[in-house]
Amino acid sequence: METKRSRRIRHSRQDWQGFVSEFLTSGQDCKSFCRDKGLNPSRLIRWQGVFRNEISPAISQMQPVGFLDLGTLPAPEPQPRTGECDHRI
Repeated sequence: METKRSRRIRHSRQDWQGFVSEFLTSGQDCKSFCRDKGLNPSRLIRWQGVFRNEISPAISQMQPVGFLDLGTLPAPEPQPRTGECDHRI
């Protein structure tokens, strides 16, 4: 029985810098981005760390997409203990 082996493609430093920049601006999660590009997610994360200080400051200081600061809630009024537990979010 024959086994099919995929050939590993070696990317240059410039290739990885492009992948990292594209990933950071894509809005995709790492796993999806790497699947679409045929990359290993752990290698992308490694190279992201290498280029962290070399990529433009605007990209490196981007805030996570979809974060909404809800502020703080006031403490609830103390309730008499009934032996029941009621949690609300």
